[in-house]
Amino acid sequence: MNSLAVSPIGATVLVVEDEIELSRLFIEVLTAAGYTAVPAYSVTDAFAAMAYQHFDAAVLDVELRDGAIFPVADRLAAQGTPYLFASAIYFQAIPKAHQDVPFIGKPFNIDDLLFRLEQIISGVDLASPAA
Repeated sequence: MNSLAVSPIGATVLVVEDEIELSRLFIEVLTAAGYTAVPAYSVTDAFAAMAYQHFDAAVLDVELRDGAIFPVADRLAAQGTPYLFASAIYFQAIPKAHQDVPFIGKPFNIDDLLFRLEQIISGVDLASPAA
């Protein structure tokens, strides 16, 4: 997590989701909430975006067309960028190295996603998975 709290309003969020309609929904909701949201549709896209842009947080689907998201999560963690998982897989499928990261199971409530995103950006520890 970042040691400095970042105001959620205006924060730049990487959204890695390979379902185009769901990605569009994320972008629309995050933009309406005051975030700058940047989509990535694969692990490769996420690494490309991270190569040229700083992110204050990330929302990560776990299973993408080109593989699991965990190498991206590893890089975000190494950079001190908070992230959460938003996925249809079971929380138990998350490797031990990432089980302290907030997890929201699909389908989920958009307000819950926004609340958890605000908390990770603000530096609040949310290690427990959502129901």
